[in-house]
Amino acid sequence: MKNKFFKLFLAVGFISLAACETTELDLVVDPNTPSTDLLDVNFTFNNVQLSLPGYVNSINNFAQDVTRQTAMTGGTTYNTAYQEVSFNDIWGRGYGILTDIKALEPKATELGLNYQLGASKVIRAYVLMSMADVFGDIPYSEALQGSANLTPKFDNSADVYLGALAELNDAIALFGQPLTAFPTDDFYYPHGKTLPSAEASKAKWLTAANTLKLKLMNTARLNGTALGLNVATEISNLIIANDLIDTPSEDFAFQYGNNRAVPNTRHPNYNTYYENATTIGGSYLGNYMMWTVIGGFAPGEKAVNDPRRPFYFFRQDTNTVGESIFTLGCAFQSRPSHYSSAQYASFYQPTVLTPFCVASTSGYWGRDHGDATGLPPDNSKRTVPGVYPAGGKFDTNTQASVQNNGVDGFQGAGIMPILMTSWVHFMKAEAILTLGVSGDARVELEAGMRASIDKVINFKSGGDIVVPTAVTINTYVNYVLNAYDTATAAQRLEIVVKEFYIAAWGNGLEPYNNYRRTGFPSNMQPTLNAAVTDYFYTALYPSDSTVNNSNAPTNSRTKRVFWDTANLVLN
Repeated sequence: MKNKFFKLFLAVGFISLAACETTELDLVVDPNTPSTDLLDVNFTFNNVQLSLPGYVNSINNFAQDVTRQTAMTGGTTYNTAYQEVSFNDIWGRGYGILTDIKALEPKATELGLNYQLGASKVIRAYVLMSMADVFGDIPYSEALQGSANLTPKFDNSADVYLGALAELNDAIALFGQPLTAFPTDDFYYPHGKTLPSAEASKAKWLTAANTLKLKLMNTARLNGTALGLNVATEISNLIIANDLIDTPSEDFAFQYGNNRAVPNTRHPNYNTYYENATTIGGSYLGNYMMWTVIGGFAPGEKAVNDPRRPFYFFRQDTNTVGESIFTLGCAFQSRPSHYSSAQYASFYQPTVLTPFCVASTSGYWGRDHGDATGLPPDNSKRTVPGVYPAGGKFDTNTQASVQNNGVDGFQGAGIMPILMTSWVHFMKAEAILTLGVSGDARVELEAGMRASIDKVINFKSGGDIVVPTAVTINTYVNYVLNAYDTATAAQRLEIVVKEFYIAAWGNGLEPYNNYRRTGFPSNMQPTLNAAVTDYFYTALYPSDSTVNNSNAPTNSRTKRVFWDTANLVLN
């Protein structure tokens, strides 16, 4: 992996300098961009592959905050937490990928490079879908035309979804053709540089394309008419065809390396939390997220231990009792009255209230939603991401600082999860419960939990890792299933979505979409500030667009994506 990164970075002449839909091709002739005749499809394809995890991470920086996986610390309310400039990175990275794919298509088509072309279309579909999920209407039909159109119109998000669906269908058709050539490198489904091994990798891309179609349909299930589709039928057909991600080897995820510099190939969360006080800055895990997982070990949402807990989080300090006002000032403040509302209490244990100040006095030290207070000297005390998915350190219940210039744990050799086996089971369960699709939602719920746990506990081996026993795993799974068995129909859907929320740790987009579509988890921790302000139903259009494109719509975080028709009021 390290050599592949070095090879790519040496090929800087082929890396696109594109940034956004209105500015990346402002020059009639760009001296920094080689002619398509000189373009190397493999190098450009590599850049597309390597750009995707950075794009997903840029969405995480927003979506994980508003879904409480990480702490929203930019403001005390949604009114002040984000500005237009906050979203330039998502926008620029997304359109940069789309620009590179557009550049490689003619040459890939001419040379019959169906593998690279098909995989690029899968990535394009993901980017288009996720851009629409985050922003709503975006430039699509008139985008990427350079000086021919510097102010492209904003297409309806439903039309963008239809475009993504067309890309997936094109990719599926390309993957059905005989393979005559394959890329030098595949960073998602590596091959052995032989035709038979490349065929196996190509088959996994086909599976990913079909699974993205399932994700698309499930996300749009409230408004399939906008797509002219019967979503239930489409999902049923995909399930019957049985070519969906269902094994770890098919998981659509980017594998990071452990190289610290030149180039840095480590997981971005490792880079943030495992270096020093400067890199960790104001980054905190969300108390709510930790609270949903630590039950049984400490007062949390569940009464049983989640086997993934020591893999998800590493505590630099295992006891927050007795901290000074300078390191943990909130411990000297009163619990906000609205934090005692039953609305935000545990779904499983109604007497257990949402966390305040820390997720647990046993060292689960994060921040509450909307805690925008200053930075105390707690960089070597707060809880940090663990083994999964950041490639960090396993929690053995022994405190230790990891502010050691990137030498701890698995040194950042983690993954960026994009579409995982466990998530597919939860999507199926939701479709069964809400659309009447044939199947057993309980079976899918159990399969999703077990797939997630299996992925996490087998993610790394060696070091300090202690694999949980079958008894521990079964105790957790049965606890959730027992609750499911006695739940109402609405509660059953919430249980499915809550387990999806936990399994999606490391990816903010799926919880963000699920929350807007279903309203679950319904007990999301509110902002510390009791003032009620409108949720981010979509992100703001970035200043890179609003300043440069006169067709940019008026900014409003209350605008909704076409599939968000439930009109839920979220906190």
